[in-house]
Amino acid sequence: MFKEGFRFVKGEGSYIDDVLTKEIKGYFSVSIVRSPYAHAKIIRINKEDAEKLNGIVKVITYNDLRNFLDPFPLSLDINLEYYPIARDKTMYYGEPVAVIVAKDDYIAEDAKELVQVDYEPLDAVIGISDAISKPPIHPNLKSNIVLDKTFIYGKYMDEIKKANVIVEEKIKFPRYTASPLETYEVYAKYNGEEYEIFSNFQGPFTVHYLLSKALKSKVVIRGPRDIGGSFGIKSAIYPYMALVAASSRLVNRPLKWIETRNEHLTSSSVGAERESIIRIYGDKEGKIHAIDMELTDNLGAYPRPPEPGNLLRNHGNLTGPYDIQALKLTYRAVLTNTVPTGLNRGYGGPHLYLALESAIDEFAREIGMDPMEVRIKNVIKTTQYETVTGGKYYGFSCYNVVKRMKELYDKLKVEVNEERKRGKRVAIGTSLVVEPSGTNIGYLDLARESKDYLPKSSAQDMVIVQIDPYSKVKVIVNGTNEGQGHETVISEIVSKRLGVNPEDVDVIYSVDTNRPWVISSGSYSSRFTPIVLPALNNALDQLENKIIDMASEILGVQKSELKIENGRIKTISGDKSISLRHLVGTFYWDPVKLKGIEGSLTAVGYFQSPYADNIKEGKINSSISYGCMGHIVEIEMDETNIPKILKYYVIHDAGKIINENFAKGQIIGSTFHGIEVALYASIEYNDEGIPLTQTFSDYGVMTAIESPNIEVEHIESNSDYFSGLGEGGTMAAPPAILNAVKSIINVKEIPIFTVLTNKCSKT
Repeated sequence: MFKEGFRFVKGEGSYIDDVLTKEIKGYFSVSIVRSPYAHAKIIRINKEDAEKLNGIVKVITYNDLRNFLDPFPLSLDINLEYYPIARDKTMYYGEPVAVIVAKDDYIAEDAKELVQVDYEPLDAVIGISDAISKPPIHPNLKSNIVLDKTFIYGKYMDEIKKANVIVEEKIKFPRYTASPLETYEVYAKYNGEEYEIFSNFQGPFTVHYLLSKALKSKVVIRGPRDIGGSFGIKSAIYPYMALVAASSRLVNRPLKWIETRNEHLTSSSVGAERESIIRIYGDKEGKIHAIDMELTDNLGAYPRPPEPGNLLRNHGNLTGPYDIQALKLTYRAVLTNTVPTGLNRGYGGPHLYLALESAIDEFAREIGMDPMEVRIKNVIKTTQYETVTGGKYYGFSCYNVVKRMKELYDKLKVEVNEERKRGKRVAIGTSLVVEPSGTNIGYLDLARESKDYLPKSSAQDMVIVQIDPYSKVKVIVNGTNEGQGHETVISEIVSKRLGVNPEDVDVIYSVDTNRPWVISSGSYSSRFTPIVLPALNNALDQLENKIIDMASEILGVQKSELKIENGRIKTISGDKSISLRHLVGTFYWDPVKLKGIEGSLTAVGYFQSPYADNIKEGKINSSISYGCMGHIVEIEMDETNIPKILKYYVIHDAGKIINENFAKGQIIGSTFHGIEVALYASIEYNDEGIPLTQTFSDYGVMTAIESPNIEVEHIESNSDYFSGLGEGGTMAAPPAILNAVKSIINVKEIPIFTVLTNKCSKT
């Protein structure tokens, strides 16, 4: 049964416009005037012609909103104010300059051409090297470098002395975006006491704190039952939530804004550009003794929270699947005149593993060893392991994954060698990654220099479950339904635990801060399996115990003799039983028979991971669960030098698989996303900072034609362990593809990725 699919087939999907169109009337429409320059002073904004247009309510600028807005809190200790609208100058192409409020969408769009803005263009800083060498784009900052921290773990100097081979790999990862079916949408109003915001926002609920600070008011956030995809990018909608909300207060009217596809591609949010330098210190026998990482991210014009999270989110798994006991690490973040960055599927994982796994292959080439043998030699052999940076691995086995990879790899290698003899330009690429899931938000404290903050370690959620008088079950979760099948999985678990039909489980899966919520609620970071489901099971434990208590009272038997099965509570021997419907009916209609039973048939389940910690000596378990994923890809390149994927294998261990169809779909989908980033998609700018990729004809979204067949194998090293699995493909696909391409063409620069290899051996 696919619960969500059944709703959609019946035409009962509940997206944001479905709700607004059916339930809400009397709002005005919003359109946004955006900067055509990456960097420019705002000399004057002439609103007169636009406001004369019939149907225009008001044209709003920062000066109109200044009494309603404060800057957003930042994750960095820097003297910088970030607002959702430009003030005296624009900092990136597409930055909001004015908000047009009109009686309908068409009038609001037409009026954009009538708003006259006089700009004085300024030199734009676009890339990382520009940011480091040029004056700061924000005059109150000393430079464009807003984070520069170095950590050393283990006996680093001792370990590098053991090495007789040093390999250095320089990798540039491009900016990229996500292309969900549905763009941003915000409805907001001010009721005199608080803001009510209805948006297709995905979480995390940490954004509630940012909004309440920026709007200087109480805030209620609600969302629809369904949103048309996100891949992380809808977490960055909150500046628009603040902008539309403050504008609604100014005009004293509810407002609605829908983002266009062009706006989404150019001005919403992107995954950060990164330049990485990885130095591997090893020996000629293939052992890696230490690694030196220099990771530099381009965060755009502002370090929009949770940035610089793209750098920090993988802190606990920086050494991936390898047993590395010494690490030197430098985190660096710069600001440029480009759109601010934010969450995107894998959040920092694709950047990390592209560099690390490419360096592993370069190390193998340098010492003349097969890349798979190097991985086997250095892979973690145990299922309980703590990384030098504080990551706590448990419940999965990268060793089991790489052993199965080796079997497939050896077979494929024979075939590839035969194809090469026939003149084909083919090669195999591999990658091996540890996939984090269930964010511990305390990792953001790594960016703090000042000690004047309260430490964080949240990795929690709550779920409400009620059995109603008809023995139907309602489950309430504060998250978003983006196509992962969460409603179906929840209904299957409730059905099994409480003995009801899955059809009798109603899962209310939507954002609503009017309901009980916690700071880390939301749908992100593959947290459903490691965090939401334990909270659900906690609630079901309470209800299951209550049901057994009630049945024991009525049947006159010990609790230990009872079990729930197929809608009945029965003795293990089977001589006595009562239906759940009868039992629940007694609870609601004739509770006198249950005098010894306290409480209701509503349970609030809560879970905070015991694996979440805060920073100690630069170490933190940045995610509370992990899995391992290995990719093997066969690539062919003809005379056009366009890579073609011939075969693709994914070997995967994230513990027990809850629903195999959904798991396979998530793995294949994330792998497609990784292939898209590797071969087709990147956000490009000209020297003035104008995006060159403003439509899908320019930005390479992968289609069904380019999508290869992917074979997925699951390994369950520990069937009692559960972890998320929706992002590993995005992390593992780019390095596997790059390693295959590099085996075919030995060049210094490869399209899409810039790969500069500088190898040297100690004499």
